Amino acid sequence: MTETVGTLLKGSWSYFTAHAKPILIAAVVFGVLMFGMQVVFESKTNRSMEQRFGDIDQMEDLAERIEDGDEEAFQEMMMQLGIMGDSGDIDEETARKAASDLIGNMLPMFSVFLLVMMVITIIATTFYTVLAIEGSQDFMVTLRRVPALILPMLGVWIWSFIRSFAWIPIIGVIFAIVLGPRLVMSSVILIKEQKGVFESVSLSYSRSRGYWGKIVGNCIVGSLAVMLAVFVLSILVELVGTVSVTGAAILAAALQSAATAYGTIFIVRLTNTICANPMQIASKK
Repeated sequence: MTETVGTLLKGSWSYFTAHAKPILIAAVVFGVLMFGMQVVFESKTNRSMEQRFGDIDQMEDLAERIEDGDEEAFQEMMMQLGIMGDSGDIDEETARKAASDLIGNMLPMFSVFLLVMMVITIIATTFYTVLAIEGSQDFMVTLRRVPALILPMLGVWIWSFIRSFAWIPIIGVIFAIVLGPRLVMSSVILIKEQKGVFESVSLSYSRSRGYWGKIVGNCIVGSLAVMLAVFVLSILVELVGTVSVTGAAILAAALQSAATAYGTIFIVRLTNTICANPMQIASKK
């Protein structure tokens, strides 16, 4: 008999607290990395905006005045952006060129930012999955297992996406809703059973037969529990108010990473209980 959602939540929390040391180290490391990337991206974005539009602080002041209904502030901003002449007429061609230049400058930076954040996310998720499966108390022991698993993990994510969500524009969202949850165990099977990318996804689909409702229901409850915990802890951090803005941002990123750790442990336990109790399908005579 599979474990109930309450048992899964309690068991995941017990495992989380029992491995608090490597999880907290990882949460801080990954949180700092993500915060650092956000700072770099914001810095480059502000520099690019200043080169194109001038003083950012002045632009923000004009934006606030516009929100307050100041029409002169709107004209000043349009003139500063170079898309309105002294006559007060907006040059549509100049406006289109300004928008095109802005997109052209921002797109490469935004693409690199998304790529790096995705890599960090894959590394963090792989780390927490290995930790949830193997249970080492040594941060470095678990971390050393990660590099060899990054590409296979990425392959599982891509193949799972292709088999489910990539079909949304063609078939519709129903196909993704039906298939997506049944592939959630793929990463666990990949690492725990050392299967290949395609086989891991196929095994997740076959072993989850008859468990779609349990997977969806348990994942919803687990996600709500994690979001509630993060929300409460975030409020407590704000109420304490003893850390700087930078410290609070790093703490928030680390908290999100710790939430990912708990969610990963929950998925591993859910996978284990489903794999241990395959649904018996009556054969036709």
